[in-house]
Amino acid sequence: MVRLSVILPCHNEADNIPICYSRLTDILSSTGKTYECIFVDDGNTDHTLTVIKDLCRRDSRIRYISFSRNFGHQKALRAGLNAARGRAAVTMDADLQHPVSVIPELLARWEEGYEIVNTRRTDAARTGLFKRLTSRLFYRTLNFLTGMNLQKGAADFRLTDRKVTDVLCRCPENDLFLRGMINWCGFRQTTVAYRAENRHAGQSRYTLSRMAALALDGITSFTIRPLRLGVLLSGLFVLLGGAEIGYVCYVAFCTDRSVSGWASLAILITVLGAATLLMLGIIGEYVGRTFMQVKQRPPYIIRETNINDINPPTP
Repeated sequence: MVRLSVILPCHNEADNIPICYSRLTDILSSTGKTYECIFVDDGNTDHTLTVIKDLCRRDSRIRYISFSRNFGHQKALRAGLNAARGRAAVTMDADLQHPVSVIPELLARWEEGYEIVNTRRTDAARTGLFKRLTSRLFYRTLNFLTGMNLQKGAADFRLTDRKVTDVLCRCPENDLFLRGMINWCGFRQTTVAYRAENRHAGQSRYTLSRMAALALDGITSFTIRPLRLGVLLSGLFVLLGGAEIGYVCYVAFCTDRSVSGWASLAILITVLGAATLLMLGIIGEYVGRTFMQVKQRPPYIIRETNINDINPPTP
């Protein structure tokens, strides 16, 4: 049986893959363990797939999955986990920012008995202020709304034991948020810190909009707390409305002044309308995700692969 599977989602990483492969083979060969590398072509528009196929012809330990279009990073990871044969699986990016030199440490912690070995990115001095602030906001918002305890700098660079990989492969969610699922499923976990390396080529695809979409996936996948916050918000506006009515009645019946405060009333109505629309949007998000889930479409479509025993995607 293969001892270790390394899963690498790729989106337009043609210039990075040869160097990534060279570093991986050097490190993995030094561990003395049998291994396989699974590259997942997530709808690339450059010649990434050609580079991967060339590696497959030269090295039988290289396997690949090619999607029919871009389905996203999380689904690419999921496809790789479905295909993994190893007793342990390492998921990491192919852009060289996840240092392959950390893999021996992940394996060492796994051999100590940990079933999940997470990693935590430490910000280097070159990391921009905007990147640090948005990352911190991402994790704080996610933890507050979901009740999870994701560490700042948590990444999809981790090692999972075979039993954990099997659990993840059996999950029926269409939009599986792996960071949250890893936190939710338990098992013995530990964390290894690392410092992200520079990209060899290309630019990061995790823009602010993609981070926001990932946060939304995590929130709606793991909690209904936003809906409960809507109940608290409605209670607050009931109290404000009651106070407004009490004030109007007091001025009308207990004083000789005319009823004033129409500006404050208009503001209250505006804020209440905005809150109502916000809650309708939140409800719509949950309803939409339920609609997509009950259609039972597969989370991704494989166009081609050199893996004969891959598990089909769970709808």
